[in-house]
Amino acid sequence: MAAPTRGGPTAVRTLSRPLLLAVLAALATLSAGLLPGPTAVTVAVTVNFLAVAGVLVLLARAGRRSAHPAGWRWYVVSVSVGTVGALAAGAVLPWGQTALGSVPGQLLVVIAILRMLDRASLRAARAHVATMFALFVLADLLTVHTLYHLTIGRQGVLSLSETVALFALLSSIAVGTGFSLVLIAVCPAAQRPVGWLLFASQVATALAGACSSIASGPGWVQYLACALSVLGLGLLVVACRADRPLPRTDPRNVDGSTLGALLPHATALAGGSLLLLSVPVTGDLTAFGAALGVLGLGALLAHQVASWRTQQRLTTDLQRSEAYFRTLVRGSADPVLILDDRLQVQWVSPAITALLGLDPQRIVGRSIADAVHPDDAPGLVAALNATSADASETKTRTARVRHLDGRWRLIQSQVRDLRGDPDVGALVLYCRDVSANAPQPAEPVPAFSTSDPATGLPNRSALTQRLAATLRAPSTTRTSLVVLGVDGLPVGDDVTVLRELTTRFARALRGDDWLARSGVSEFAVLVSGTVSDAEVIAGRLVAAVEPVATGNGTLRLTAAAGVTPLDADADAGEALRWGDLALRSARAAGPGRVRRHSDALRITQQREETLRTDLDRALAEGQLRLVYQPVVDLALHRTVSVEALLRWRHPVYGEVSPAEFVPLAEESALISELGRWVLAEATATVAALPHPDLAVAVNVSARHVRSGELVADVLRALESSGLPSSRLILEITESVLLDDEHVTDDLAALRRLGVRIAVDDFGTGWSSLAYLVGLPIDVLKMDRQFLADVETDPQRRALCSSVLHLGTSLGLVVVVEGVETATELQLLRDMGHRFIQGYLLARPLDRAVLTTQLPGLGGAAVPTSAAGLPGPPRPADDGLPR
Repeated sequence: MAAPTRGGPTAVRTLSRPLLLAVLAALATLSAGLLPGPTAVTVAVTVNFLAVAGVLVLLARAGRRSAHPAGWRWYVVSVSVGTVGALAAGAVLPWGQTALGSVPGQLLVVIAILRMLDRASLRAARAHVATMFALFVLADLLTVHTLYHLTIGRQGVLSLSETVALFALLSSIAVGTGFSLVLIAVCPAAQRPVGWLLFASQVATALAGACSSIASGPGWVQYLACALSVLGLGLLVVACRADRPLPRTDPRNVDGSTLGALLPHATALAGGSLLLLSVPVTGDLTAFGAALGVLGLGALLAHQVASWRTQQRLTTDLQRSEAYFRTLVRGSADPVLILDDRLQVQWVSPAITALLGLDPQRIVGRSIADAVHPDDAPGLVAALNATSADASETKTRTARVRHLDGRWRLIQSQVRDLRGDPDVGALVLYCRDVSANAPQPAEPVPAFSTSDPATGLPNRSALTQRLAATLRAPSTTRTSLVVLGVDGLPVGDDVTVLRELTTRFARALRGDDWLARSGVSEFAVLVSGTVSDAEVIAGRLVAAVEPVATGNGTLRLTAAAGVTPLDADADAGEALRWGDLALRSARAAGPGRVRRHSDALRITQQREETLRTDLDRALAEGQLRLVYQPVVDLALHRTVSVEALLRWRHPVYGEVSPAEFVPLAEESALISELGRWVLAEATATVAALPHPDLAVAVNVSARHVRSGELVADVLRALESSGLPSSRLILEITESVLLDDEHVTDDLAALRRLGVRIAVDDFGTGWSSLAYLVGLPIDVLKMDRQFLADVETDPQRRALCSSVLHLGTSLGLVVVVEGVETATELQLLRDMGHRFIQGYLLARPLDRAVLTTQLPGLGGAAVPTSAAGLPGPPRPADDGLPR
């Protein structure tokens, strides 16, 4: 049964059926009095004890699924002890005093309710809760005494011993009733029905005890006592079924503080008023009633003092917290905005004046949609209205906001959705100016992990370090490298499959062998021994890749392996390249194959010789061409640059990968000739397009940079094409940054001309991050490797975010390459990445379609997860450095 944890019709329907059953059971017990003579007594008693047995079973079963199973176990003990005590008292005590046997069971109710209360809250406000409890108990006793004095006491129905027995029972019930009222006062509103049902059960039990005490024998009073007892037990079952765990605390339901403040005074008012009204009726005020009244006033005063002290402490804490908050926010260079559910500004820090020149008071009360550029408003509003399941998650959004001087500034906001936090209940935005000329605060350089999160194995970085250490260390034993490629793995890191493979590989290895995960579908092993030993190990590993049983069926996997010896004159990079070459050769031969580097090299060299020979005439015969892949600005929803990519359609081999023929060209001066042709072709193509702000990126080889001819070649290409220098980006690899001083001088000279310098495939080379500081570069291009498993691996996401912070702290633009899925795009948007390149947005385009198929510039709209994203915005600062 669903828990009645939220008000409304659903909660009423949830409680109505069990309540109706409890009332019908009580009426059935009461109707036993209509039966003749002894049969009525037998039926009433039988129904009563059957109700006890049924309640014990239901409480034991439903209590296990409740929010407070320990409390309901104590209720089972309480009912059991009370029942046994009543039976024992009935055997030894006279009629009218048998209720004394239920007193121990009623006292156990205190323990049951205490187990339902939050102990941390009780300790934090113990004085407040203690005085509240005292008021409830005194008000209950005062009410019982006054009703007794108005009814039974005036008529002298009970003897002294029977009166003592009755008050002993009612006093024990009053203690339990007091704790049920405490539960009502301090619990969340969603669980308050449980407290009211327990309170009603206590009242029904008290009335049953009173009726039982005044009954002189079988009759309607005794039948009424049985019916009320059954009703009280039934209400316990209803309360237990209503007590269900809450998935989270809804801030709209946390209003217990209001009821907690009113309920003690309401009960004191009810008890005191009843006592005063009884005086004109009875004509006197008993000493016991007066004593209870005085004690009640004292408890009320003590409760007020405790409440005042609690209020003072909370006020002091709130003032101190607010002072801390204001000091922190005023000292922050980045403005902070707080938005309500309607996305209206509720508060803004004074730093907004430095950012936009606006007075904070002019912004408070305005809608965020009115403050941003009309083209950016729909996407921003949709993103802010989307709820976040994780309050700790931070998302990044970018929009243009008008400065007081009339210029549009590009503002990036880190968004924390704290609408589910009862202490905040709002959206918090941390804003920063990311326009081209805005200063960026420094961020710490991130630390990089050396372990694979899915398998726990060392990753490629750790493998590189281990290889370098092995090759440097003098050793009398031979070491070989095995690179194992597994085909058929599911997309993304399936932890179950990967760990099963890791276990199988570990069984196939010897004690001295060292296993690592070197790629998404690759593993590497350092084998102590000759290359023949490594081939044996590689055969075991390939054989270990058998079908794996998963929850969706059997996963068919195959593998191949490449083997290479580690020579003392090689470095870590060469060893990995040799292993990869051997693996490619083994995969080409078919599943289950193992190839040595030497065999793979022989086959590869034959193809390389053919390509090397044919490459000399490829340019002259028109076999080479350029394609252009767009780089999209997610903030402005349009293409801001294109990367020129070289392609070769060989007459025999067909399309040849640049990764294969470019290294061949770099072996000779041919690479410089190709570089000059690419520069001239790319600049002429982009200059002829009807997009005056579109930039073009050209890859420049290390040999061309080192030749000393790059500056002259760039000037010649710009002059012949007419392309402004600010629209040309030269992409170089990390290794070029570590070359001789004349290389950095040439790059610095190009930057002074207006040409921008980008580091291509950032993070895949071997250079230190320290070399980025002070070097003549403007852009970091983050390699596709960073996106491997970014959808499922928090560490990968943290790494992507760290690269963005690194580039931002150094004043560099970060471009992410290889984005292929919508999930990757959304994650990168949330991290704050702005410039994206990949097949999801656009594949490389031929020259003929550049005017019609560039995203946001006549082509398709830029993909985004936000619904209703507007089309291309009006021209504004694209954020790329000039």
